[in-house]
Amino acid sequence: MTDMGTGRVFRIDPTALDLREECGRAVFSACHRPMSTLLVTVEGDVDATNSRALARYVERRIGGSDRLVLDLRLVDFFGTAGFAALHNVNVVCCRYEASWALRAGRQLRRLLAMCDPDGSLPLEESQSVLDDMQARPRDRQFLVGRNN
Repeated sequence: MTDMGTGRVFRIDPTALDLREECGRAVFSACHRPMSTLLVTVEGDVDATNSRALARYVERRIGGSDRLVLDLRLVDFFGTAGFAALHNVNVVCCRYEASWALRAGRQLRRLLAMCDPDGSLPLEESQSVLDDMQARPRDRQFLVGRNN
């Protein structure tokens, strides 16, 4: 007779999806939206100290989602290391066969115009008057709230 044992099945903890994570001077948060969409919001500064953490944060939470929306409208500073993290997010989404969209404010759009002139990253069209205003990210946080 063969011995039978139990095997562990690891699943994503559903409560972990809505947790906020602080890394350096940035805060990452994720929540699920209808139609199997994962919304990841980033606030603060994305630079060399936390750009890899951003890509890993997305990778840990994208499982089971068909679409990712990465909202960077509340970012105060976005360094070139963050640009590399966006390409890592692109690779992660390809691996998980998930489409994705990037929401960016005026400041980040200017950087992407220089660093990504071919438009290889899926940048969403400006949907808000706030994207065209001269408001700083901290002002936008007050106006946008929790991305409603």
